[in-house]
Amino acid sequence: MTKKIDLPLILLAVAAFLAPLIGGQIATDALSLDPSANSLVMAVLGSPEVPTLSHAILTLLCSIAIIILLWQRKIVQVPNNTVSGLLVILFGIIAASVGYSEFRSTSIPAALEWLAYGTAFYAVVAGTGRQRGPLILLSAMFAGCVLLALLGIQDYGANKAVDPTWRIMPQWVGPNALAAMLMIGFFIGLGLAIVTDRLASIAICVGCIAIGVAIFLTQSKGAILAMAACILVYAVLLIAWLPRKNLGRSLGIGFAVVAFIALLAGAMSFRPTASPSPGPVAGAPQASVGSPLGRLENSSTSMDQSVGFRKLLWQSAIKLIESDPVGSGIGTFQYESARPGLVTQTHMAHEAYLQLAEEVSPLALILLVAAIGYWSILVSKGGSKLDSKQNVLRASVATAVAGVLFHNFVDSNLSYFGIGLSFFMLLGVGLLLSTDAVAPEFLPTILRRVAITGIAAFTAFMVFLGFTEGMRAQVRAYLPDHYNDAQNLLESLRSMTPWDADVYSLSLQSSRTAAEQLQYAKRASELAPSTHNLRMLARVQDVAGLESDARSSLNKVLQKDPNNMLALQMLARIETKSGFDDEAKKTLEKLVDVEQTSYFKIRSLPELVATETYEARIELAMGESGPDSKIKWLPTAIDGFKQYAAHTVQNVIRFAKSPGGRMEYGGESVDRAKTKMTEAETAAKELAAAYRAVGNPALASAADADSALFAGVLDSLSFK
Repeated sequence: MTKKIDLPLILLAVAAFLAPLIGGQIATDALSLDPSANSLVMAVLGSPEVPTLSHAILTLLCSIAIIILLWQRKIVQVPNNTVSGLLVILFGIIAASVGYSEFRSTSIPAALEWLAYGTAFYAVVAGTGRQRGPLILLSAMFAGCVLLALLGIQDYGANKAVDPTWRIMPQWVGPNALAAMLMIGFFIGLGLAIVTDRLASIAICVGCIAIGVAIFLTQSKGAILAMAACILVYAVLLIAWLPRKNLGRSLGIGFAVVAFIALLAGAMSFRPTASPSPGPVAGAPQASVGSPLGRLENSSTSMDQSVGFRKLLWQSAIKLIESDPVGSGIGTFQYESARPGLVTQTHMAHEAYLQLAEEVSPLALILLVAAIGYWSILVSKGGSKLDSKQNVLRASVATAVAGVLFHNFVDSNLSYFGIGLSFFMLLGVGLLLSTDAVAPEFLPTILRRVAITGIAAFTAFMVFLGFTEGMRAQVRAYLPDHYNDAQNLLESLRSMTPWDADVYSLSLQSSRTAAEQLQYAKRASELAPSTHNLRMLARVQDVAGLESDARSSLNKVLQKDPNNMLALQMLARIETKSGFDDEAKKTLEKLVDVEQTSYFKIRSLPELVATETYEARIELAMGESGPDSKIKWLPTAIDGFKQYAAHTVQNVIRFAKSPGGRMEYGGESVDRAKTKMTEAETAAKELAAAYRAVGNPALASAADADSALFAGVLDSLSFK
């Protein structure tokens, strides 16, 4: 019997180890992949080009494990019926949300990922056992987190010369999500350190310290606060569940690890810094100054911005729920987030519960909360019937779960596959470590065959989507130099995934005829009517001489995102081209009015300064004769471009020079920055001339100084 569960347990342990390492990226339509085999391997191992394929590999491990068990055994261990029933309904509703999503090419892989969470949960319960299995699974997950932490520390070492305040994010899409994953490993590690022998315990404590240091290097305030709260939760659970004779050592190990991490964090915050070097713009952040915890040291300013933006996101999610209680479809918050007009389009709601309610419906949130609530009741029962080691591990699992739940209030943790998969695996381990939370169940042959078929089908489909994602990334690498190779791949993709809007968007980029471009642009916007695709369609329609259709497409953009600055800017230019000068002026003035909204004032990245309203001011100034018009519109534009130079340009340069080779910062490249600084320099010269025309030499001199400043920034952008 033991031999039969060994392979499933090994597969699950491998998945638990790999989840922190290759589960941290999210799908994007902007990355290219070199078609070489080595590039594909590196992408699968955690770089961002093919996240769906990486997630499919993790899913495949869990799916094979449960398929083996269902194939070999008629009696399978299953979770408590209430928890199981609530989760089955939840996963069913999430899958059903694909049916009413406007963005099915996004919702399909998102729904499959949630089905993978369910598969992992049931596989852990069925294939891990109640003795050595939980220890093996937790050890594998902890080992993955330790390796991830070491990669993060190495990441900081590679970038500290360029930026001593660098926030680590190896293998992950961002530092906040990375910190949440590491927090899971930290509390699992504390439990393992307590239940193992002395030498192993010391090694595990060192791993916990590495994880703690890495969490501080992420500089994620939300994760650090959640971690602090969970340390208290862990202490309370140990006091409640352990006999006095074992309590001292357990609390002592935990206190020693936490104290050592606190000392290291204190040492990092007092790290000597270099002298500031002059930059091209006064007030610009200098990369050569700061400590590893610089963001935390200046937490008052950054927290005000971060909390302010999150509040607007939460308000937006609530407004969307009120306007459409059925939901927009799993994975689609990114397309709906700007509809209330409070924030720019943002991928995540930074609040897992509101995001689930907005995308799927409040019923899905109720089911999730009910399932976790009943899970908590089951896990908290029967502490006196279990030995001390089992209680310590149970407390570790419960605390790790609590950490994710706490951090869910400030981030969308369940939308990150590595965290979501680990979370549901921990739910399964928690039931195995408890009393009366799982039971052997006889499953009829027909039911097992149906389950095997369903699991195999959705897993195969997920692998298929992963490979087509890789093909799309290869097309981006081929464009524009290898036209024939790109065309051959796209022809295959159009037949393999006719529902995928990204395929038609790429087909547009590779097309050489106006008719094909219009056809592909229309198809992409039909399959996924995102603001990006609708603006793309408007550009193609404009080039084809269909100005009326282009304006109609842009008005659809403004229905989804009423303050979309790129759409307003494009609409004004098309109206000018069509001879509607009055309408164009009104559109430009509407664009300038966006400056008064939270949409403009509070940004997800405060260093990423939008310039569309400043460019609109320049167009309004140049569209009228006389100095008064220039004096009315240009000063605010000049001040805005100075902010862009002081913050955004500095980061563009830093990213372009970083060892990781990131060539853009938030979509801003060196070439774009050069264009904007040239425009700003010209505008400053125009403003200086206007001030001289009205007899104000002092302000004219100030404008000349601004023009010289922009020229200096242009010089700083001229590097290889």
